[in-house]
Amino acid sequence: MNESLNAFKLKVLDHMLSLVWRQWSALGVAGYSQSEETKVVDPEALLLLTLTVARHDPRLFDELLDWLDVNGAFLNVQRLQNLIKQYDFQAKAQISAVAEWLGRKSDYALKWKKLASFNSLSEAESLFYLSDGKPFPIANNRDETFFRHGLLRNPIITRKLAQPFPSEGMPALLLRLRAFLGVNIRCEILCLLGSVDEIHPSSIARLIGHAPRTTQNALSEMARSGVVQVRSHGREKSYALKSGVLEKLLHSGSDFTPWANSVPLFRALELLWLGITDPRQKNMGSLLLSSELRRVAQKMSPLLGEAGWGQPLRDESAYKGEKYLDLFIEDMLALLTHRRFTG
Repeated sequence: MNESLNAFKLKVLDHMLSLVWRQWSALGVAGYSQSEETKVVDPEALLLLTLTVARHDPRLFDELLDWLDVNGAFLNVQRLQNLIKQYDFQAKAQISAVAEWLGRKSDYALKWKKLASFNSLSEAESLFYLSDGKPFPIANNRDETFFRHGLLRNPIITRKLAQPFPSEGMPALLLRLRAFLGVNIRCEILCLLGSVDEIHPSSIARLIGHAPRTTQNALSEMARSGVVQVRSHGREKSYALKSGVLEKLLHSGSDFTPWANSVPLFRALELLWLGITDPRQKNMGSLLLSSELRRVAQKMSPLLGEAGWGQPLRDESAYKGEKYLDLFIEDMLALLTHRRFTG
């Protein structure tokens, strides 16, 4: 295995864990105290990325379980299902195990039941891994809930330090809206409308991860409130927030809600991490490895564009054969150290 690639993997893991820790900390997860998050956090997208990356950080995984135990009622389970299917997030066994674990509480059981049977692995494997890729050691006893989904881990013992998400500030805005209006599509719509001048309903549906018809129906009803405005361009319609109604809640002193399209971005990051940790790479030569990483970049590129990053990756066609490996490492590190990632 290329030594520079091994060092690269550790850097990628460090940047990704820093990102997810920072965002969860802004929502009340205990155990992290670095730079403050300023954007609206998308809890469903963040959960799906975290359940993949935190397989290399058991402390984060269990602090997240602790937080979900307190705040899980405010996650949108239907939206989680939609995002998994639409973007093919790979944490299916993890989300099923977490859903069953949350379902032990009677007030969560019905909400999470549909995800508890979402997917399980055909053969059991370790949930956690060390930085060198070896399975995390477990005691003689195992957690039976996770084992039913094909994941081996020690029994869960949470520290009970998680707090309810903050009742003010931009990072928790989506959760705050759900606490106020209920866990429904209108909360994501309000966050998105606050971040733009106006937008077409099909774009809204794609960006928030809901079905087009469901989105259109919600927009039509919201327009009758006088808070959401609709403007026609021939047969086309665009929606916007009426000025002067919700600025203090959604803008907090700025012109627009600091909302980012995290779903495709986090799926791109998941592709990156799974791509560079594929165990088959151990037996690959440099040429084949470069070819595999080229495919990873090609899958990431349209997702980064959808997330509003333009084209942050250079044209790989100009770099033939083994030369692409160094380009890939440079581009991915530049992406992960961009100021939009670092708070």
